[in-house]
Amino acid sequence: MFGRIFGWIFGRSKKPQPAPGRRRVVAAAPATPVPAANAGRRISTSSPGDTSHAADGVEVGEWGGVRFEKRVIETTTELSRVIFDKVVNEDARLAPHLFASIAIATLKATEKTCIVFVDKSRAKREELEAAVEQMGRRGFKLPETGLQGYFATSSLVLAMSQNDITHASLQFEREVSRDPSKNALMSAFTDIVSWAYANNADDIDFAVNREASKSQICFKIGGRYIRPERFLLPTDTVIAMLGIAWQKSGGGASAQFDMKVEQQALVKLDLPRSPAIPQGARVRLRWSGMAVDKGTVVTTRIQRLGESALIRSLDAAGYVPTQMDIIRRVIHSEGGMIVLSGVVGSGKSTSLVQMINMLPTDIKIQSFEDPVELDLKNAYQKTITRDLAKSGDDKDFLSATRALYRSALDVLYLGEIRDRETGLVARQVVESGHSVYTTTHARSGLGITDRFKSPAIAMPKDVLATPGILKLLVYQALLPTNCPHCAMSPGEYARNFTLNPAELEEHNRYFDRLERLYGIGRNAYRLRNPNGCIHCIKDELPELNGFSGRTVVSELIEPDERMLEYILQEDNIGRDRYWRSMATPRFDDDNLVGKTTMECAVFKAVRGVSENGTTFGCIDPREIEPRFMSFETVEFKRQQSRKLAERANTSVTSGSEQRPREARAAEVLKLPQMQVVSPAAQRDEQMQATSVEETV
Repeated sequence: MFGRIFGWIFGRSKKPQPAPGRRRVVAAAPATPVPAANAGRRISTSSPGDTSHAADGVEVGEWGGVRFEKRVIETTTELSRVIFDKVVNEDARLAPHLFASIAIATLKATEKTCIVFVDKSRAKREELEAAVEQMGRRGFKLPETGLQGYFATSSLVLAMSQNDITHASLQFEREVSRDPSKNALMSAFTDIVSWAYANNADDIDFAVNREASKSQICFKIGGRYIRPERFLLPTDTVIAMLGIAWQKSGGGASAQFDMKVEQQALVKLDLPRSPAIPQGARVRLRWSGMAVDKGTVVTTRIQRLGESALIRSLDAAGYVPTQMDIIRRVIHSEGGMIVLSGVVGSGKSTSLVQMINMLPTDIKIQSFEDPVELDLKNAYQKTITRDLAKSGDDKDFLSATRALYRSALDVLYLGEIRDRETGLVARQVVESGHSVYTTTHARSGLGITDRFKSPAIAMPKDVLATPGILKLLVYQALLPTNCPHCAMSPGEYARNFTLNPAELEEHNRYFDRLERLYGIGRNAYRLRNPNGCIHCIKDELPELNGFSGRTVVSELIEPDERMLEYILQEDNIGRDRYWRSMATPRFDDDNLVGKTTMECAVFKAVRGVSENGTTFGCIDPREIEPRFMSFETVEFKRQQSRKLAERANTSVTSGSEQRPREARAAEVLKLPQMQVVSPAAQRDEQMQATSVEETV
């Protein structure tokens, strides 16, 4: 479909042709081509209550006492063919837990005749019957003749219930479907997002270069910035495509796409079913446009909505058993904040949702999210869409928070603490004795306290230092894992890629440094095979050959009273040194308390996989450095700390048992470099006595 649409745009064909067997139904609105995903499906455009459906070939059946069209509406394009005014779930006093499965909509603004949209896979017959009775009590009624309801997917029903899909937004869909050129451009934009979604991209960059005939569309996949050749497209086409997508957006301050200014918006999109996306998907794109000298770069962050089925357990995601023990212990205590931090795309929200799913089922969980991204099976989820242009003056947000304080909750899931308003919500809930699960953007686990004290959030230090407020601080990152079928030991890598003498010398120096730093023999490491194998080669993405997914690396911090004293005194150096002093000296020890996220990554680089009684790494050590720092820098910092300790020791008088504070601090900063006494390490030592070819 992608090639067909662009062939028409570029002038290679006159217009998109309907697929063989595709039929059009004459209806109230002008007929429009049925999307490829719906080929062969009859879609009529008419008002509910119309008795002509049977003549049009629409299959009608009764379910829960309501007459439904039997087909299921899967996209907003299909939904736009149904004419209604607005959703009135709240006016009808429908129970909130039914909002994801039932939406009640009035046909006209001046009448109380309604139709219902139902997710048949989630709603029960008796729930629909009760909803219809409740409608009647509030003065609403179903049409006496014709259709009374439509089946739709859960994501569409929930979006309608939360007013994310409105009469105005559907009007845009109708206008696009009537204009072949707009329809083709919007379909092309959807195809690009579908490709990104299917390949697990986090971001799409539309890099518009007005000085060139073509512009590149780039993708952030697996932490890598990728520029597929197939997405080097004519600049005029990219601009036109962005213009149509901007019109679909919500939250933008300008009516038109403008490359000369910075713009922000939200774009909700339904991705059709395809072999790569069998069930289809609904996404929200966070649009951020940055004007540059030669044009603009529009970055769209992909937020997957309603993906409960894709959430793995925390241990499957990469948390090690000792970390899981800490998490289980902490979440089963009342009160306090559990905060996850990390860079954009580090999986914070997914990990937090999995933690909440581990909670008992006999507690009340309320969520405030912007937007709801993942389904929480035992929570009341609420989307709080913040106005991108406002700060501190969002009436809808203030109204929702007032209701929150009266909701008798046990646990609050707050999507992100990013400003004073969300910080105040978290503070008031946790100070009332309830638990708060949330995320933020910080440089490390301990950096969370610095972030909360910053002017952007402005939590008082005496609040943060109060025992019981900060329960668990987590920093996590995602690193690519080697394909287990083709990963190679350092020696195999050197032999297979025939390193020349200079490369071989650098190769040896690299692993010599790792042994000096972490005391672990080189044969414990595994390197990625850039050529890949049948298990990991990806079409059009050679940059990802040799990888098979990503794993979490993390640091977990439970603030105790001494650490809280450092926080109150704003002694960040003392705080960090105290936490680091808790670390064990061995880097192959799965007790990661006091160890940084980078050291957790090193642990996985040597202890990630067990095979035939031998343990070796699942992360290429070369993937650790760009995410954190080079091992050469780590070695330099350790050397500096030793020099500091040596200088401090020279000032100690002979025979003194009291060492200066600087010397003690310097020793805390460096972890002892003990050689690991393990069978694998002993074998490594024996191998190092052999030829150069074997030692590499």
